[in-house]
Amino acid sequence: MTERKGPEYYEQFIIKKYRHWTLLANEHQIYLGKAVAWLEREGDMQRLSSLIEDERKELWEELLPEYEAALQALFQPDHMNYAWLGNLFNEHSGHGHLHLIPRYATPREFAGRTFADEKWGRHYEPRKGEEISIELAHAVRDAFRQHIR
Repeated sequence: MTERKGPEYYEQFIIKKYRHWTLLANEHQIYLGKAVAWLEREGDMQRLSSLIEDERKELWEELLPEYEAALQALFQPDHMNYAWLGNLFNEHSGHGHLHLIPRYATPREFAGRTFADEKWGRHYEPRKGEEISIELAHAVRDAFRQHIR
């Protein structure tokens, strides 16, 4: 069983806090620029359709456009995947969050590394890859912070 990390652990990955959402760089940057939109409302909600109007509006009209514009400026992805899974309801208490997964037809360079999307054209998971350092996740976070205020 993997160790459950508390909210204080994830604070180091915050790109921007919104009223209803927090945008975080994913700690595992296997797909360069991967992020998570974390809903601030606590509770038992698994369905994307259960978002209230203000949450939906902020996600669609603020967070996603800002994230996607920054992602385009930084890494020029060729495609995007969005995953609202809710499979770990036992860990997240049914909490809502959206995985933002950029996909790349060709390799990208960032922070002295080459990122190749070995599953291009196929489902993004499961993907085995080398372990990505926390420092690299911080570099991605900082790059996004330069584009999202």
